[in-house]
Amino acid sequence: ACWKTYLGRPEGDRFRIWAMGTLGQSMRMVGHVREATVVLEALLALIDRQPEKEKHTHTVLNVQNTLASLYGQQGRHEEELSLRRKNYPLLKLIEGANSQNALISANNLGLCLHQRGRHAAAREALREPLADARRTFGEDHSITLNLRETTADATSGLGGEANLRETIAIYEDLVTRSRRGVGA
Repeated sequence: ACWKTYLGRPEGDRFRIWAMGTLGQSMRMVGHVREATVVLEALLALIDRQPEKEKHTHTVLNVQNTLASLYGQQGRHEEELSLRRKNYPLLKLIEGANSQNALISANNLGLCLHQRGRHAAAREALREPLADARRTFGEDHSITLNLRETTADATSGLGGEANLRETIAIYEDLVTRSRRGVGA
């Protein structure tokens, strides 16, 4: 119903853009991955055709992040990685290196690299965001913990005894902090 209400509006109308985004996100939430991908790709193309597309920067970043996840679910890993590599620096530029969105995006990039077997690149991509998260939120914040876990996973993928010891030390600390966080 939402989509049909806004379908007749002009192409660049903010309500039409909102409706397409809502439709794509809703399809994703109910497991219609391919359909959500088509809708969100169409939304990006629609925004790209707008003369004032800068007005929609946050929408574009949100849609790109969602599309990256959808591409990963469909095995389109290089497209996923490409979007993740675009998304993080833009969020960092727009919202600042310490913003939650930028740090989550950095973690997503690190996870993507790690899952593709690019462990050294993942660890390097996470180094600066992890320092930013520690400085901004502290050691016990969920974003910091997630970045540390992804760093540990990437480090373990590098192999070698020293990396294994480092990974174990990170996980032991993560377990302790997580237990403390839930009162165990």
